[in-house]
Amino acid sequence: MMRWTQYINEHEVRKAIAILKNSSELFECRILDGSRKGKTLSGYFTSADELLKQFDTVDVRGKNIYITLNEIDESCYSRLQHDRFLQADTTTTDKDVTAYKWLFIDLDPVRASGISSSNAELKAAEDMARKIVSYLTGLGFENPVKALSGNGCHLLYRISLEKNKENCLLVQECLQTLSMIFDNDQVKVDKTNFNPSRICKLHGTLAQKGTSTEDRPHRFSRIFTDSTDVKVNKKMFLEKLVVQLPRQEQSQSRQYQQYYHDNSQFNVEDFMREHGMTYKEQQGDRARIFRLDECPFDSNHKNGDAKIFLYPNGAIAFKCHHNSCANKHWQDVRLLYEPDAYDQSDIDNHIEEGYAKHNRLKQEGKIQYSPMVETEPDIANVKAFRTAIEILADQEPEHEMIRCGVDTIDERAGGLEKQCITVVTGLSGCGKTTFLGNIMLRAINDGHSVVCYSGEMSNRKYLDWMIRQAAGKTNIEIGTQYRNGYGVRKEVQDKIAFWMGGHFHLYDNKIGRRFKTVAGFLKKELQSMKADLCVIDNMMSLGVGSMNGSQKYDEQTEFVWWLKEMAQLSNTHIIFVAHPRKASGFLRLTDISGTADIGNTVDSAFILHRVNQNFRNGYKEFFKYDYDPKDESKATNLIEVAKDRDGDSGLQDTFINLYFEENTKRLLNAPDEYVRYGWDTEASAINELSERDMPF
Repeated sequence: MMRWTQYINEHEVRKAIAILKNSSELFECRILDGSRKGKTLSGYFTSADELLKQFDTVDVRGKNIYITLNEIDESCYSRLQHDRFLQADTTTTDKDVTAYKWLFIDLDPVRASGISSSNAELKAAEDMARKIVSYLTGLGFENPVKALSGNGCHLLYRISLEKNKENCLLVQECLQTLSMIFDNDQVKVDKTNFNPSRICKLHGTLAQKGTSTEDRPHRFSRIFTDSTDVKVNKKMFLEKLVVQLPRQEQSQSRQYQQYYHDNSQFNVEDFMREHGMTYKEQQGDRARIFRLDECPFDSNHKNGDAKIFLYPNGAIAFKCHHNSCANKHWQDVRLLYEPDAYDQSDIDNHIEEGYAKHNRLKQEGKIQYSPMVETEPDIANVKAFRTAIEILADQEPEHEMIRCGVDTIDERAGGLEKQCITVVTGLSGCGKTTFLGNIMLRAINDGHSVVCYSGEMSNRKYLDWMIRQAAGKTNIEIGTQYRNGYGVRKEVQDKIAFWMGGHFHLYDNKIGRRFKTVAGFLKKELQSMKADLCVIDNMMSLGVGSMNGSQKYDEQTEFVWWLKEMAQLSNTHIIFVAHPRKASGFLRLTDISGTADIGNTVDSAFILHRVNQNFRNGYKEFFKYDYDPKDESKATNLIEVAKDRDGDSGLQDTFINLYFEENTKRLLNAPDEYVRYGWDTEASAINELSERDMPF
């Protein structure tokens, strides 16, 4: 039995070593005198068994116990203090570390030095921990190891980085970024925990700072995460985080300007005063910080959650740590109050106002839906041709757009235009259904109504596919619904279904799958629901073109023209899948099964390509597309814009890179993209984390 059970919890120490260290991984354990008057003891170990055995050889009363976090050179095991504690003449230095294994976020309450935290101070650290987890999850980070240090909170994000100057700076700037966003008067992010040999409290040991009192008790540190399978965060997510950190020098990059703007001739305090923005000011390490009483973009974000930073050279930055404001920067704040502040060429094409206007008009009943015209017009009394002057006198109709979630299409073309139709084609396995799922979820997230027909999958299987896409990787579990596969917890499924609500209607295949049956219900649903988007996956499952000879082509031509008419009369964008005639090779628009009328009639056409070995072997002979098959950062899937509705966007013959994420079945715009849909609100995400495995 251990001598020091009142200071060391054997079970929790074993758990910490199992989670933080691989089997037989070398680590140093260091014992520091709490009063800083005693001598430091150090030992090198490769197992929890040997470490716990050696605790019986030393006196740990009034002392705090730490371990190294990152991977250290195995030669350190040859030091005198291997498998035992000795006075520390030599301890682990940065030179002894071979790789970064953890991004160590230590949230420490502000208090006098040398004392334990109060319960209220610890609660403030717990609140910040929830906010940081929610924020980093929104950026795409995997779940961290969550722990109590005894006086504050630890968040340990698994990473795998070579130890070099570049990565050391990256880890340092990650902590600086989190400090910039989240620091307040009660709790700070420890920005010093970036050096490779940094030590961390050994969880399972008592934190012994000062005298243990009722108000400021000594507490055990412990890890609250149970699984030893902690997923590694790719370097790109750390880089995505530090982009938020404003730089002192002005960049000419358009991408960078959205985060940072040079306002050397601009008085930010006058600006805030003029527009009624109240704040509390504090002096940061690199800038003056104005902690806003209320975020300008969401009045629910209060008490310093949103901040404005003023740098010595006049540079200004804005940051709100809520994920719903993650894309808001200083220029957005300025434009919110002063729409003409910048030259229009410098402003991104925001189309959200158009969506809001459209939804408002629908609610007011000003967008009318007329039934399809079934009879021939009265030729004697209808003027069918018009002069140029008469046409110019007409008011140009507003182009109503639906974002599809593919950045290149949304930014350059505005998305998918209502009253138009799009065809999607591609070989088997190229991602057509995945692509359509992305589009529908983006539309639902923007408040649009979606009608869908899927002839090849059952209703439940199709919905499960979409739920998996909507859930996001932090809500995907292995082996929960499918043997050796991925699944989504029941409570998350329910939240997603509730969020989709009346915005998503899926045709019941049990009623019938022939076109003549489906068409009547589809027409009725589009008009009664006032749908913004209609997805047909796919044309062939409706039996269109199942006949032989010329009748097959007549059916397909009639079908496409019916879609065109329905899109216009129902004020809907219709996107449908058409399979190609051939099963291999590089497709062209003319390869769609049946008739060239499909390619001629549609407004837009997308050909999806899967970047497999066949593509790598032959693409150079077929496409003028720059692709290096040896570059693993390149796309897994491509969208080829084979037809653009009006050609003004310049998308014709464009190849768009996408990246398939297997566990969520999402097609990403970039390998580090993480979309958080509306069901996963910040409040629900924080509650979910709290209820599941975070006691804070």
